[in-house]
Amino acid sequence: MTEAGGDAAAARRAFAVAAFNGAWDLIDKTDRSPDDDRQMLTLAFASRWHWGEVGTDENRAISDWQVAHVASLIGNAPLALSFAQAAYDTARGSNLPDWTQASTAEGLARAHACAGDMASYEKYANEARERCGQLDDEEDRELILGQLASIPVR
Repeated sequence: MTEAGGDAAAARRAFAVAAFNGAWDLIDKTDRSPDDDRQMLTLAFASRWHWGEVGTDENRAISDWQVAHVASLIGNAPLALSFAQAAYDTARGSNLPDWTQASTAEGLARAHACAGDMASYEKYANEARERCGQLDDEEDRELILGQLASIPVR
């Protein structure tokens, strides 16, 4: 890769990280406006696009998970299910680290809850809990279990 190409890839990685973090800031915001929701989704998509160009399978799975998370928060079940399934499939097909296996199961549980499919929500929530029980890293385990507990179940 040429130096200019390397600079472009580094810039894409920086944009991907900045967009991911910007979306996460809005995810954490408790009083989001409709404009915030659109910006949150735009940032999640921007991060995913940049990681799609220069990232690893792990980067793509995580960014697909974030798009699904955001889509669930704004109530777009079809979009949430599509991206959550992609994240889940990538994590398993690429044999990604155990925490991504647990996290993407949480993402599918969240997307199914958004869609009102409680049987599938339970299936993936149970898988996420089981996988979390196998994680050595307590911080990863607590983060994912906390995300799982935050899923609004109808």
